[in-house]
Amino acid sequence: MRRKRENSEREVYQNPLKKRPRGRPWPKGVSGNPAGRPKGAKNKFTLAVETGIRRAKEKLAQPRIFDPDKPHESWDGYYLQEGLWFAWDPIRREHILLPDQDPAPKPPARFDPAERRTEMVWKGRLIYVQHGWPFDPGTWKRLKI
Repeated sequence: MRRKRENSEREVYQNPLKKRPRGRPWPKGVSGNPAGRPKGAKNKFTLAVETGIRRAKEKLAQPRIFDPDKPHESWDGYYLQEGLWFAWDPIRREHILLPDQDPAPKPPARFDPAERRTEMVWKGRLIYVQHGWPFDPGTWKRLKI
């Protein structure tokens, strides 16, 4: 039995095509795929996560600015637009966001007829403004402006 194994092992090593290389197949520091991804490059998932984080930070860092062209409500020099309170600053000569407010208020899904509202004409159509959010008087759904 041993002779058969020795013969088969000798045949493998005598045939150069079946002989395994000793050690590393390439020199040290050389890749088997030179056109592959470079060292330190990030995979697609990591890049997507970092992009999402960067976009979220940019969105949160944006200052909320009062836009007089958009629907808003006003009382005694204070303005309510998209759920945020603004006041006129005579020194800066602009509307400023009042402090201690939620940076991203959640808009209501539907109009509440029991609460106070302001009727106004905006871009040639009648709308209701409630808590600074514009609503369609026919469907009572919030308008996206």
